[in-house]
Amino acid sequence: MEQIICKKCVMDKSAEEIKFDEDGICNFCKQAQKALKEIRIESLNLTKRIEQIKKDGNKYDCLIGLSGGVDSSTVLHYAIKLGLRPLCFSLDNGYNKPEANENIKNLVEKLEVPFEIYKIDLKKYTELQKAFFKAGIKNIEAITDHILFAVSYKLANKYKIKWIISGGNTATESVMPASWGEDPRDLYWIKSVYKKMTGKKLKGLPMISLLEEQYYRLIKGIKFFRLLDYYNYNRLEAEQNLIKNFKFQSTGGKHEENYLTWWYQSFFLYTKYGIDKRKAFYSSLINSGQMTRKEVMKMLVQNPVYPRLGIEEMVMKYLRKNYSDYPNSAWLRKIVIKLYKWAKIFQ
Repeated sequence: MEQIICKKCVMDKSAEEIKFDEDGICNFCKQAQKALKEIRIESLNLTKRIEQIKKDGNKYDCLIGLSGGVDSSTVLHYAIKLGLRPLCFSLDNGYNKPEANENIKNLVEKLEVPFEIYKIDLKKYTELQKAFFKAGIKNIEAITDHILFAVSYKLANKYKIKWIISGGNTATESVMPASWGEDPRDLYWIKSVYKKMTGKKLKGLPMISLLEEQYYRLIKGIKFFRLLDYYNYNRLEAEQNLIKNFKFQSTGGKHEENYLTWWYQSFFLYTKYGIDKRKAFYSSLINSGQMTRKEVMKMLVQNPVYPRLGIEEMVMKYLRKNYSDYPNSAWLRKIVIKLYKWAKIFQ
């Protein structure tokens, strides 16, 4: 059967929630254009937002997590130019590329910013990772995402920092189907998977429950801020700027500064689930005018390249399961989201 592809981007029915209008344009493109329009309007408030961050500052104005990739490195560069005083950190899960670590080193030394490496228990991390593989979980990177989320909040709380500035941005991330992953913030689900596969309680890794998350947000007033959305962010131009100013070494495509993440999106999802994340990454760039559809179609002819971890045959043997196959707190999270939306109406 011929695959139906959006006439504007390159998304197709590998995303189960895709819909097309009468012109063959998908719902992801419409959502992306709406989001891009919203950030263009919001970008006019940059000065006001930065003033608030400085006003809320203590010893540090903000917390910035560094991966050694283009997005987070550019965030740090912009933050310093804006006169912010960041505390920076990186998460060591044992899979960072040497080039990424060198990029971080060059940035923090040249910009003279305080920096911490947050090392996790790699034995515990590997055990949890194996449990996810055996459980047939699609989003095995939910583990890393959750730990990073937890560490960010815990460090911000420790140092009395109100603002966490992330490398997330609409220009390069406006398209990403929810059906391609599971919610990494759902600690109840993560613990359920681990308990089912090992018979033990999950301990020894940075974790954050839904209740703790709300405590940090509502009581401590810790907020996430997407600085790159306030600029006309172009990833290629940003990388060239980093190379020129910080001896930056290219780490490849989106999220390829970490071997595990690179392997997960270029081998695991692609081979086992038929999900090509490049379609979402490139569709985001098409919508923000950084690539053309014609360029992308040529690139997608080639299978994604990935680093071999030596577990490729093993992980293909495990059955495929869904998020709903294990106890989770999706229903509770939906209620919390609705409450937040309801509260904003009265602000």
